[in-house]
Amino acid sequence: MRSVSSTLIRLSLCFLVTGFTLLNANAQENSPFTRYGLGDFYNGSHAISRAMGGLGVAYSDGTNNNVGQAINFMNPATYSNFFMVSYDLGLTIDTRNLRSENPAGKFRSNYFYPSYLGVGLPLNRLKGLGLAFGLRPLSRISYSVVNRERVAGDSLATIYEGSGGLNQAYVGIGKKWKNLSVGFNTGFNFGRREISTKKIFISDSTFYYQSNSSTLTNFNGLFFNPGFQYEFSVGKKVNEQTKTTSNYMVRLGGSAMLAQGLSASQDQKRETYTESQAGDITIDSVSYVDGIKGTIQMPSTYSGGITLHKTASNNRGTFEMWSIGAEYTTTQWNKYRFYNQTDQLVNSWQLKIGAQLCPDPLAGRSYWSNVNYRVGAFIGKDYVDVDGNGLKHIGFSVGAGLPIKKWNNYDRQFTVLNTALQFGKRGSGVNNITESYVQFTLGISLTDVWFQKRRYD
Repeated sequence: MRSVSSTLIRLSLCFLVTGFTLLNANAQENSPFTRYGLGDFYNGSHAISRAMGGLGVAYSDGTNNNVGQAINFMNPATYSNFFMVSYDLGLTIDTRNLRSENPAGKFRSNYFYPSYLGVGLPLNRLKGLGLAFGLRPLSRISYSVVNRERVAGDSLATIYEGSGGLNQAYVGIGKKWKNLSVGFNTGFNFGRREISTKKIFISDSTFYYQSNSSTLTNFNGLFFNPGFQYEFSVGKKVNEQTKTTSNYMVRLGGSAMLAQGLSASQDQKRETYTESQAGDITIDSVSYVDGIKGTIQMPSTYSGGITLHKTASNNRGTFEMWSIGAEYTTTQWNKYRFYNQTDQLVNSWQLKIGAQLCPDPLAGRSYWSNVNYRVGAFIGKDYVDVDGNGLKHIGFSVGAGLPIKKWNNYDRQFTVLNTALQFGKRGSGVNNITESYVQFTLGISLTDVWFQKRRYD
């Protein structure tokens, strides 16, 4: 059996290295929607939830043999189900297509980013007490938009650029009392927002220096995210011939991300510059002000859902047969403030449905009969409202949970690859700019029996 010290060292090194990569990943996206608020917010869910249309607050794993153990940070109450130490990593490939009606144009971008990193530990398995901690990006700012026009007979190009985003370092605890599980996440939200507006005159007769107005804002603050789940049986069947007990369960779940104020510090620069092969060279710093203190008010998010699922038990254990559920999420973006200024944002909502099926985990005759197949869909209203017509947001998803080892080898390890393929669209015929996207997420859940005391020397 591994020693506690060597496991801790290995776990810490993996966590730090992957976490550093996560926070320093540079996405190659170019989307004008990331210009508003603190950027384009990720769906923020695990690969399992993404494959089920975003279903998360009423979903839970870790209790049945064939599902494995993922870290569902959408509802910290699920941490109470941890039965092994788990290391969870998500990687996403994203392809987006932007379409503009006026002026007519198309743009495509592809990028890759780590989407979450977490570690889960059962503090006391018998008492239903678990802990999780990790890192994940919450939003991204990445755009470069050029506007060309004629001014006083000359051509003027205005370049709008932005980068940055919001990240989260979290730690959470979940506790179970019979059918009720409660938990909370807390930690640190932090990030930066760097935006600039450059003006370039294009003239054959007169030389002009370019101008640049840029603002760099760094922000951080604590957050609090409570959640609960309540599960009860609505029916049970016993098959005397196969010695199998089937149980039909309903699980209710809810969570909230409470409103928070991020402390911010801002640097403003106004300058003229010229371009060179080595980069931009400042000609005259017209104005430079640093350390402007302020606050960014982040709104509350509330989620609630219900899941119906069936489990089956025999002499091999308890297995999840299927589950189906629905969930509703809303965020009060009308309360967002950036240095006391509003933005072109509106309250958002999303309705999600999802399902999961495992064909024949009881018999375990083939590998594919132990795979969990998932499907889902969602519809809602996006928080960005540039033209006043609102942005309709729809999509659907498919995925699978692929066990690495056969069921009879799960005595010490339970490693699962969770995949999710999402198709979505923001905007409709009433909007000037629409965006369609395809996302593929690979979740790697590495679970092992660690931190156990040696029985023999």
